[in-house]
Amino acid sequence: MCEGIHLYSLASIYAAFDAILNIYRVLGKNVSDFENNRLKEEKIQKNEREIEKIQRGIKDYINENLYDEQKKSYVRNPEDKKMDISILGAVYPFNVFKPKENKVKNTVESINLHLRTYTGGYQRFEGDHYMNGNPWPIANLWMTLYYLETGEKKKAKETFDFVVKTCGKHYLLGEQVDNSTLKPNWVIGLGWSHAMFLIVLEKLYK
Repeated sequence: MCEGIHLYSLASIYAAFDAILNIYRVLGKNVSDFENNRLKEEKIQKNEREIEKIQRGIKDYINENLYDEQKKSYVRNPEDKKMDISILGAVYPFNVFKPKENKVKNTVESINLHLRTYTGGYQRFEGDHYMNGNPWPIANLWMTLYYLETGEKKKAKETFDFVVKTCGKHYLLGEQVDNSTLKPNWVIGLGWSHAMFLIVLEKLYK
């Protein structure tokens, strides 16, 4: 719906490099001990330094170009500075920023100001008019994950309870929730809503 250099995309690339670093750690320092593994320790260390430099560059770019000093929040891309729930991806699952960093907390305040509806549900992004701009369960679940990361269990329960109380008669989650009826709306039994629900459940009951 919007072209540009998106914060979510950059965060996912940052996390991909993190995954590469984790693969190196799993292989171990002395990779020559691994049969048929041609990567030498010196080469891996060089790769690690290069990857970490790239990651620093991504993080610097985000802070320089995707944090709006006037709004006091991160924005989804430099050309379209709307508030977007996907910005939380930079905290979870991609771990670019810690959940209690000041800029992140400012952004969450802005999300609550612009995306939270009067029913307690969250829209995908500012000015979202798709199917009347209703809340999306996945947006609430993302907020729940954020609050679990910060240890704010009361707020996590509030955002999670909205999803539970708005499921359908067969306990299926919809793509959206009708703000006027609090019933599932549009596609019902949506895969990504249920997938995020399971991720939240795992964290809630660890």
